[in-house]
Amino acid sequence: MADTSFRLRRLAAALGVACAAAALFAGHQVLAQQPQLPLRGDLRDDPARDLLTRPSLAERSVLEEEATRAQEAYRPFSDGALSQGKPLAGERRRTDAPETDAVIDPFAGQAAIDLARPQLREGRENEPDRGAASALAEGQVDDTVTATVPLAAVDSLDLERNLRIGADASRVNSIETTRRLPDDNPYAPIGLRVGTFELFPSIEQGLGATTNANGSADAQSAIYSETTARFELRSDWSRHEARLNGFGLLRRELSGAEIRDTEAGLDGELLLDLAGGYEGRAAFNYLHRPESASSPVELTTGASRPDRDTLAGELGIGREVARLRLGLTGNVTRDMFSDARLPDGTVLSQEDRNSTLASLRLRTGYEISPALIPFAEVEIGRRIYDNEIDAAGFARSADRLALRAGIGIDIAEKWRGEAYAGWLSEDPDDDALDAVSGLELGGNLAWSPLRGTIVDLNALTTVEGTTSPGQSGSLLYAGNLSITRELRANLTGTAGIGLDYRDYANSSAYDMTWTGQIALTWWLNRYLGLTGRARYETVTSSDPGRESDTTSVFVGLRAQR
Repeated sequence: MADTSFRLRRLAAALGVACAAAALFAGHQVLAQQPQLPLRGDLRDDPARDLLTRPSLAERSVLEEEATRAQEAYRPFSDGALSQGKPLAGERRRTDAPETDAVIDPFAGQAAIDLARPQLREGRENEPDRGAASALAEGQVDDTVTATVPLAAVDSLDLERNLRIGADASRVNSIETTRRLPDDNPYAPIGLRVGTFELFPSIEQGLGATTNANGSADAQSAIYSETTARFELRSDWSRHEARLNGFGLLRRELSGAEIRDTEAGLDGELLLDLAGGYEGRAAFNYLHRPESASSPVELTTGASRPDRDTLAGELGIGREVARLRLGLTGNVTRDMFSDARLPDGTVLSQEDRNSTLASLRLRTGYEISPALIPFAEVEIGRRIYDNEIDAAGFARSADRLALRAGIGIDIAEKWRGEAYAGWLSEDPDDDALDAVSGLELGGNLAWSPLRGTIVDLNALTTVEGTTSPGQSGSLLYAGNLSITRELRANLTGTAGIGLDYRDYANSSAYDMTWTGQIALTWWLNRYLGLTGRARYETVTSSDPGRESDTTSVFVGLRAQR
């Protein structure tokens, strides 16, 4: 009985081995009959196959041990299972392997199986790095025969579209998003596009009241209407820069003393970035206004104030040589005065006051640091009067000379501008007239101690001519300090103080003018705002007849684009 059981077990084992061999042979024949079509990719990366072929935890240690032994000692029975000319993994190339037995192997021609790693298809050998030697050329397909659905390589459809995104690529929002980024200043003008320029126009209309309509010692109050139009034109160029500003003011009385003031101004600047490290600058300025009541020229009592027109042009070139800064600038300024009129209609000619000033400035600076550049400047020029000899018999044309030293400041967003001091002189041709000379102070500085706060300081020294007999003229020192603060996003306040001091040549006479002003602008929206200001001015002089006090207020509406 025991012998019979043993024979049955042997017969069952033999039948099992035969069935397994028949199944493997049939599967091999089916696979051999499949059409040779291209692969989609490396089957090693197929997650479904990994799940099917992954061994259980209990079998993992046994498989690892068998794989190690197979890698060291396994060699297929048939030489056809080996790749032509290539040894198995872990085996040296065999050069002395004579064929001794011609045994038929049913798996001849198939690639050897490496049990230490997941099984691969023909043509893809076992390599340590899956992404190195197995990569195919772009657009090339694998001709291995598999049972998968044949599809072309993705890269072969659209190579540029399927290239790997670079490391510097960044994600952007979709174009259909409706969220807008907040503006730095939601009440700033947006301007108008004019070719390659941006135009920012505005107009202001309001009512004002003053205690001294003509700014004289004989003060008369008035209520007036004031209209002011302004524009700013800025270039939007990549290399050069240009700007143009203009304004026009019309002031008429509604009640009280007569007011007939018309003012207009235009100034422009062009900055050029030239080749070879050179920089060019061209500028011009035009200003039309009634002459101030505090003018050094004394007119007949009751005469109207003449209008004054000033036209100036400037052309300069500069260059940086290492730390050295060199600049040469030419300037021409033309002053013209209209005739004054007496109450009875008599005309008082002001032709003797018309003059042209031409000058040339040479500046040399040295860059201590990008923030500080001290400089020295020399200016020579000549003032030429239209009438070589005036009505009083004096030759007032004069030679001009100025020496200055100063420093330029540019500290990020905190300080910017320049300040200088020197000596200024104009010596008339007539020996009977003394030279107008003295200390010169000037400059313009902007300081931003806090965000939304700007402190401006401006100073200028000019030579004023005169037609008074025996007098040469005077030096006028003018300066003002202002603070502008954004109190809120739609509320801006400005406070300022100014001082003008006139020093008559070779005389103890003087005029001094103090001014103070506060202003507020409340923007209702980006385009419309309410504005108001209050101003006080006082004039003291060595001549009591020139002293005055003026208080004025203004309230208006301002529109901008």
